[in-house]
Amino acid sequence: MPSSNRIVAILGSILAIAIAVVHGFSKAPVFLPSRSSTTSLHMGIFDAFQKAFSNEEYGPPPDAVKATARHILVPTEEEAKSVMSKFSSGEISFAALAGEYSTCPSKSRGGSLGSFSPGTMVKEFDEVIFSPQTQIGELVGPVKTKFGYHLIVVDKRAGGSDWY
Repeated sequence: MPSSNRIVAILGSILAIAIAVVHGFSKAPVFLPSRSSTTSLHMGIFDAFQKAFSNEEYGPPPDAVKATARHILVPTEEEAKSVMSKFSSGEISFAALAGEYSTCPSKSRGGSLGSFSPGTMVKEFDEVIFSPQTQIGELVGPVKTKFGYHLIVVDKRAGGSDWY
């Protein structure tokens, strides 16, 4: 049976290895007694632990899922359909329609909401924005939320999935 001093020494070594791995000391300078200068050694076991806990094989994590969209918010479904038909006729731009009809402060930016992640907007809005069925650049709506009825155009999606 090993003595308690030997067990303490083994546990101390394991602790030292764990600390080195956590703090990235696998290539720390080591002072060799036979030389007067500092030499960097690759400590096999430290390198093995560092490699086991690194993510180098897989590269950096993907960017967060985000979308860029514009919308027109109106109080009634009838008004949403009316605005939608005006847009479909091609006589007036989405930005101009947003400026004229939208009740959202984004109307001053042509309805642009900028870039945002899932969960930023209300559930019904998010479901349309991040749905694989919603095509980039196409007008979608009317979408009913607690704020009213939205006409939405997704300008861009990025991160998270191949269908973006």
